[in-house]
Amino acid sequence: MQKIPKVAIVMPYYNEPELLKRSVEGVLKQNYSNWKLFIVDDGSSEGNRADHNIIQNRQIKIINKPNSGVSDARNRAFDHIQAEGGFTHIAYCDADDIWKAMHLEDALTVLTVLEADMTYSVPEFKFVDETPAMPFGIPQYTSYPGLETLKKQNFIYISSVVHKIECCSVGVFDRDVNSLEDWDMWLRIAKAGYKIEQSLLKFPSLVYTCKNNGNGSKRTEGIYQKVLKKHA
Repeated sequence: MQKIPKVAIVMPYYNEPELLKRSVEGVLKQNYSNWKLFIVDDGSSEGNRADHNIIQNRQIKIINKPNSGVSDARNRAFDHIQAEGGFTHIAYCDADDIWKAMHLEDALTVLTVLEADMTYSVPEFKFVDETPAMPFGIPQYTSYPGLETLKKQNFIYISSVVHKIECCSVGVFDRDVNSLEDWDMWLRIAKAGYKIEQSLLKFPSLVYTCKNNGNGSKRTEGIYQKVLKKHA
């Protein structure tokens, strides 16, 4: 008998409770219901703490930790997922992005139909105030273009990704490349031979929230070069 997929959802969070509530609401509205959400609060201030704004239940677990960055936050979720056991898939949703109701259902269908290990989709882009946004300089493809293209630039948005638990064999997120830690993870998954496929949907299954937060900084450029060298 085929095992019913059980999805662990990883959501790092820091100090933006109103955006967090939107993201959690999107998870709660999923058509697919066999999931558990792990919210990792990365040292939010007292009034902004996740456990002061979100009610925990059997499907929502909040993990508090001192501030140490998004990679450590996701890795802390991995620790709890492994300790709890029984999960077949991992999904990611950052605490400012919003899943639409069919997101998990579609991703699991793609993994089954295309016999893939990891899937992602192209999101709808909006600013925090929900006005439309347009990403700059990030290519969009109609299907996964392969490892060599992924080596050149990250085009996979983390909140769109769902992968089988087996992909965790490549290790945890690398805290030394914070801000591009997701790109590094996808490259390791691809290089390990796991099959990646893009969603079959012709319309977005999530909203990616765009912010003016200085992603073009010299620090990010340095990390970009570090990832390129790591995977050359």
